[in-house]
Amino acid sequence: MLLAGAVAALAWIGLTLREGVDARGNPFAADFIIFYGASRLALAGKASLAYASQTLLAVERQAVPGSHRLFLWSYPPTFQLVVWPLGLLPYLGALAAWTALGLSAYLATIRRITRDLRAWLPALAFPGVFINAAQGQTGFIITALTGCGLLWLDTRPLLAGVLLGLIVIKPQFGVLLPLLLIGTGRWKATAAAAVTACALAAVATQAFGWQAWRDFPPAAAMAARALVIGALPLYKNPSLFAALLGFGMAPGMALAIHGVSALAAAWLALRAWRGEASLEIKAGAAVLATLIVLPYSFDYDLVLLAIPIAVALKAVLDEPAPPGVRVALVLLAITPIFLAPLDQWLHTPIGPVALWCGLLAVLSLAPASAQPLT
Repeated sequence: MLLAGAVAALAWIGLTLREGVDARGNPFAADFIIFYGASRLALAGKASLAYASQTLLAVERQAVPGSHRLFLWSYPPTFQLVVWPLGLLPYLGALAAWTALGLSAYLATIRRITRDLRAWLPALAFPGVFINAAQGQTGFIITALTGCGLLWLDTRPLLAGVLLGLIVIKPQFGVLLPLLLIGTGRWKATAAAAVTACALAAVATQAFGWQAWRDFPPAAAMAARALVIGALPLYKNPSLFAALLGFGMAPGMALAIHGVSALAAAWLALRAWRGEASLEIKAGAAVLATLIVLPYSFDYDLVLLAIPIAVALKAVLDEPAPPGVRVALVLLAITPIFLAPLDQWLHTPIGPVALWCGLLAVLSLAPASAQPLT
């Protein structure tokens, strides 16, 4: 039913477009137009102009003439390497290729966790898939890099490190990984991740020049300011920081309280990683703790929740689950689709609650004994 509803919704969106845009002037999978515009500029040898709003807008309108809204590029040059080839295709062809490749990598990651061919159906029906696909965003690729990178740490540490190093394309999603890798003495993976991140940055510099790196920090800072002042939709952000801003709290106080929550989540994740839990449970805890730590993320990033849901379900299918675990997993599963409407219409931000319930549920599946945090 979920899958049929998602397919029907995507079809309806596509059929109701006029001149390639919806009633609000957004193209299909609206955020993808940012990646496509940045790609076209990079192919033209003008990569740094992606940070110039009016230049990017002109390229976006060339791709979808009916689009009149401004979508800004606030990503690092390393991510521009990923989207670089997209401009070689027409807009819809590039969108189809982006979605198909990302979705395939996502499904392969969930298959790697569950080791069950039947898992593709619930994985595909997970609401986070629809939310990400409908916006043409990066959730699939970040989930694949994170999931495979974490799950190969014991068997293929160098390859795992390479995959985790590639998360530098959206570096905020790797903020917790150095703590977990170094804190558990995974030196091969740590070295491979560091070398990969530096190599990708070097390639981006060679391809696009230093100007792109100089323009990136102001663009990222502008996006952060837009979040604080409400120019970006707080109701699509699952963080505690966004929830407190939505309740009218001052940004400084909201960030301080968020920081306490983030430190607690990081400590619990590290404690689990130094304990006797399976690597899959550790991966689920790492993903949830990362989402709790981040003050800035959106509903399309919640494709990542498929990882902790999959590892927890695998653990409880054949054994009694600790109290509340299944309820927490259901809450995680519905969060991507209910996050925005509940916050926007009922002023009920479920994001922080769902993430914390999920983290505690996953941690409850780990053995009680853990190495001391010294």
